[in-house]
Amino acid sequence: MNDPQEVLCRLKVTGNLPSMPQVLVQLLDSCQNPEIKVGALAGIVDKDAAISAKVLQLVNSAFIGTRQAIRSIEQAVVYLGMDAVRNLAISISVQQVFRRVETNGLLSIDRFWHHSYTNALLSRNIALAVHTVEPTDAYLAGLLHDIGKLLLWMAFPGSYAPLLLKGIRCHDARLAFLEEEKLHVNHCQAGAWLCEQWHLPSLIIDAIRFHHHSLDEVRQALPLTKIICLSDLLSHHGPDSPECLLAAEQLFGMDRQAVARLMHGLDEQVEQIAGQLGIPIPRQAKASHDTEPASEETHRETSLGLIGRVRDISQLNGLLESLLRAQNRDQVIVAVEQGLKILFNEERCLLMLAEEGASGRMVAMPSPDNPLGRETREFSFVPEEHPNSLPARAIHRRGLTHSFKDEKSTPSPPHLFDTQLLHLLGSQKMAVLPMICRDQLEGLLLIGLTTHSLRSLTSHAGALRLVAGHVAMALQLDRIRRQQAEQIAGERFQAATLVARKIGHELNNPLAIMRNYLHILERKATQGQKIDEEIAVIDGELERLARMTRGLDDLSREHDIPHPERIGLGQHLQKILTPFQAALPPDSKVTITMHSGPRPLMVEIDPGHLDQILRNLLNNALEALQSQGTLTVRTEARDGQALVHVEDNGPGVDPACLNDIFSAGVSTKTTPHRGLGLSIAAALAKKMQGSLTCASTPGKTVFTLALPT
Repeated sequence: MNDPQEVLCRLKVTGNLPSMPQVLVQLLDSCQNPEIKVGALAGIVDKDAAISAKVLQLVNSAFIGTRQAIRSIEQAVVYLGMDAVRNLAISISVQQVFRRVETNGLLSIDRFWHHSYTNALLSRNIALAVHTVEPTDAYLAGLLHDIGKLLLWMAFPGSYAPLLLKGIRCHDARLAFLEEEKLHVNHCQAGAWLCEQWHLPSLIIDAIRFHHHSLDEVRQALPLTKIICLSDLLSHHGPDSPECLLAAEQLFGMDRQAVARLMHGLDEQVEQIAGQLGIPIPRQAKASHDTEPASEETHRETSLGLIGRVRDISQLNGLLESLLRAQNRDQVIVAVEQGLKILFNEERCLLMLAEEGASGRMVAMPSPDNPLGRETREFSFVPEEHPNSLPARAIHRRGLTHSFKDEKSTPSPPHLFDTQLLHLLGSQKMAVLPMICRDQLEGLLLIGLTTHSLRSLTSHAGALRLVAGHVAMALQLDRIRRQQAEQIAGERFQAATLVARKIGHELNNPLAIMRNYLHILERKATQGQKIDEEIAVIDGELERLARMTRGLDDLSREHDIPHPERIGLGQHLQKILTPFQAALPPDSKVTITMHSGPRPLMVEIDPGHLDQILRNLLNNALEALQSQGTLTVRTEARDGQALVHVEDNGPGVDPACLNDIFSAGVSTKTTPHRGLGLSIAAALAKKMQGSLTCASTPGKTVFTLALPT
């Protein structure tokens, strides 16, 4: 039985083939459907308690850094994305499936998963760098690339242990040769076959199957196989290995610096993921079958680390609660400075807040108790004016950036601007963290550090990002509150201005009427005629002025409550029209006429409202006619209504204003109080259960007031 397929088929028949949970099978099938709904996907995940718990744990972790707690699976799927949930579910399920693999000195499950996640992250980094493969597919292939080892260990425990012992000091390609020689199947073939049984994508299966082939063969393969081959080499030998550098150059044209970038921050990311999944981190083993001595010191470090983590979490919660309680920007700044002092034991910190507007300037905002306050009170800078400086790089990366040098990178002199910032902070090193909320840069957090603070900074990186996100949100909310307050104040001022204009407009009407009547009185007095009617009109207008001034104690309340009376419409209109006719000079070329229907019209309305409407319409018509033309007032009965038409033969209303002519502020006039008269008239007509409309063409404008009879 030398055929690998025969060995694997026999394994399937014996019942030793691990089967994936049914929930994961459904999940994988659903992820292949491009039309799957988020709710349906969440419903599948929700069926498995272990997968559901880990999904919620991951999405609410500091590693992901959500702005608020996510409590439903559907929200988690939306936030993480379908591919991330799929990969997480596979990872959890594979660990469940192989839980019965016993740990010993030859095959440690913890070391196996540490190596697998290292490969997964490396594969993702390579995919992001070369842009030929989806990073999520590369991550999954890297995670499962050695899954065949667990399968062979479970299927042939007695035969596989000696092979692992021989393979400890050699590359996995040598182990694959030993596996084929003894078991007639290697872990690459076994892993690919198992993934076929689980119906994973063929490109991932092939990457697992061929990742230990020779470099010349892999060069002819598809990009995903090249990625898994290189990530496996890097995880075993490191970025400085000649074998790795040769493979990187031949497979992707990468130089030493590009390879170093792939490894940057890798250990921290592995620690974060392993921490979320509860996997202890081995410090000395690179491969899943390397040996690692256990010691009491390791357990002691783990316990102390756990205690420190609990302490940090409680202190972090205190800082976040302070941010939530902050009522304004100053309180946010105080909370941040105090929180950094308690959480990270760092006093040399400075918040640089983005200046409102499009200037891009960052302005220092220290609290009154900040020791840097005196020196930085007027300090500001524009990051774009200092390219390649630490603040500019932090904004470009949209993430934590520090001045500690990578030991593997070529030393370079510090940026002059960074040197000045260090002098300002009074520190040897510094970290810069952009504060971003809803893709809006709210500011920068500058933290002064000592030369020995790198490890502390690294361990607190996730918490710092979480703090920066919450600070950005608090600052954005404060800015929105201030803008809303300014907007409300502006709207109140505009409202008060509008009321004042309305009052001025309404005061102007009776004053104009009285001015016209004074001309009539003067003319009648010289001719010895009676002036009783004119004095009565003036007295009525004075009373109307008095009512307006009495109502000024409450500008927010409407005082024009209708007081209907039954009146003869034609007679009342003539009374309104008379002073306008009398005020025309003898040589005037303007004619004002009135035409009533054959039968008197009786209406029950508020006479004062009717006066106000007609006077507004008459004044507007006379202004439109200017020095010559005809103004005609006509009445008629139609469809149970009394209609009053005010018509002039002036130039007409601008068509652009016609649709909104009864809106406040819409007018073709340039006089004060423009755009109010018609809006007031329309409102009064509505109060009397009537309406006011306008039709206009060049040479003819007609306003029609419809009143109930």
